[in-house]
Parts: sequence; structure tokens; C-alpha cells
Amino acid sequence: MSGLNAHINRDLPVAVVQSYQALGGSPDRDDPRFADYERVNAILEGVEAQIKQDLAIGLIALVDAGAGSVDDVLAMWSVRATRDAAWTHSELLWHLRNLPFLRNEFLRTLDSFTGFAGRGLLQPLGLPG
Repeated sequence: MSGLNAHINRDLPVAVVQSYQALGGSPDRDDPRFADYERVNAILEGVEAQIKQDLAIGLIALVDAGAGSVDDVLAMWSVRATRDAAWTHSELLWHLRNLPFLRNEFLRTLDSFTGFAGRGLLQPLGLPG
């Protein structure tokens, strides 16, 4: 999950901008490529069910069993919401592409946020690491 966090929150916005720079156009929610971007959520939902069995062991398995499908819905909402934020970050980076100082400051802040979230995922519930 920590790797997924880093990929979605930090790498994905940069990759979207680089793709548009290479292929033309600009990241916009009216662009047909945005619909493709959103289709990945359905793919992630399918994969989530497959890998959950491998990852849900021990205490995590007990929590998962007790939560039923509620935790699955929350996890996928989180991925959808995070990917939506990543698209917004892509749009912002696009507009900052010719303003290096602001672009670098935005990326520095994004790095900080991503690191904060990653550390939270690696130490759930504030348990000592």
C-alpha cells in the first residue's frame, strides 16, 4: 500500500504531464484520455479482490473478516479519490510547467505529503515501528 501511495500521489501526476507533453494535448477532464484514466479504477477493483487473499493474513485477516465488505468499499473509494487528486495534481503541474520555481515547490510539497501518508501506512494505528 505504501508503494501504491507513492505511485499514485507522486509518480502518476508527473507521468500524466510527461505523457501529454510527448503525445500532445493537455490534461483536461474533457479529454478522452481522462476517461481511459478513470477506467483503470475498475481494473484496480478487480485486482484488489485477487490480491486481498494473499495479503490478508493474521490480524489483518481477522479485521477484514469482521469488517465484511465495508473495508473493501473504503479502500477502493480511497484509491478512486487518490487517483482523482492525482489527476488534479497533473492539471496543476501542467499549468506550472513553465514556472520552474513554483513547479519545484509544488513537487516538494507533494513529496512531503506522500512521505507522510507512506509513513502512516507503514505504521498503522500509531504502533511503534
